[in-house]
Amino acid sequence: MSNSWDEYFAHYSDWDESHCFNVRLELKFEEEIKKLGYVEYVNSDDMYLIDNNISNKNLPISKTYKKNKNELFLSFEVPYDWSIDTDWEDKALVLLGLCDEWVIDSSVEDK
Repeated sequence: MSNSWDEYFAHYSDWDESHCFNVRLELKFEEEIKKLGYVEYVNSDDMYLIDNNISNKNLPISKTYKKNKNELFLSFEVPYDWSIDTDWEDKALVLLGLCDEWVIDSSVEDK
């Protein structure tokens, strides 16, 4: 069985090491994310976060997701194309198999 990120990583080959593509999803779609092949990322250090805030600094790259009380978080490597292709994020979401209705927002950010 293929995973949702397979087509994304097959489509791009030249990666921008200084940026990442972060996607926030509605929590109610957690089962759909699991069906795409993702597993929840649990870091024992995070278990002690009192307010359940998750910073971009500790998002896992690909294949896993993090969640808090309200949202799911995915993070991916980003190809150099992101800076020159005006609708790159939309294409990336399609390649990743993520439905528009699941997505709260997405952005490319510094690592």
